[in-house]
Amino acid sequence: MMERKKYQAVLMDIDGTLLDFNKAEVLGVREVMKAYGVEPSAEKEEVYHRINQSLWKSFERGEIPKQQIMDTRFSLFFGELGVQADGIPAEKLYRDQLDQGAFLLPGALEICQYLSEKYPLYVVTNGVSATQHKRLGLSGLKPYFKDIFVSEDAGSQKPQKEFFEYCFSRMPGYMPGDMIIIGDSLTSDIKGGCAAGTDTCWYHPEGGEKSDLPEGVRVDYEVKDLMDLKNIL
Repeated sequence: MMERKKYQAVLMDIDGTLLDFNKAEVLGVREVMKAYGVEPSAEKEEVYHRINQSLWKSFERGEIPKQQIMDTRFSLFFGELGVQADGIPAEKLYRDQLDQGAFLLPGALEICQYLSEKYPLYVVTNGVSATQHKRLGLSGLKPYFKDIFVSEDAGSQKPQKEFFEYCFSRMPGYMPGDMIIIGDSLTSDIKGGCAAGTDTCWYHPEGGEKSDLPEGVRVDYEVKDLMDLKNIL
């Protein structure tokens, strides 16, 4: 564990760090299933989650464009369920539901209020720009951030260095080594921060040992509760 230091700026992930994306996802997928005459169940929700996660991991690795996720995830989902459905309108319905899914995780509003008084805060997130801006606005978090950087606008995504170069080009006067990124994903947030040269803080509410870290990942700090960030920042 490195000694406490003063940072010039703080980069923060949204989904799984400040907002409960899992809850928003489940509610959205349920509405889509009902619209297509499919009875929602935890097993079916898990099928969607598995397909969606696999596509997003491919996107993070730069193997597919983001639009391919939007265009295919519901076709793949309904196909696995054996249901005839057009995935494009299903995606639009899901997106409409997701836009309203601004569920704060415990301590998210309080820690952003606290940090914004001490540091310039920036959002760094993968996703659809309009959805992320809308959810941040609905949650009450948006006023605490100096800027919001979304992969759709950047043309690249965490953990790719091009995404962070896009962010840094819009943060004049800051050096990567004087920033810290806070996020829940080792393969996206933490790996991206390591590659970009920032310090890293893994938000890991489940706790447990951080053994078997992915290649290229260094965890400088780890917190189980967002309010524990006060001990670091």
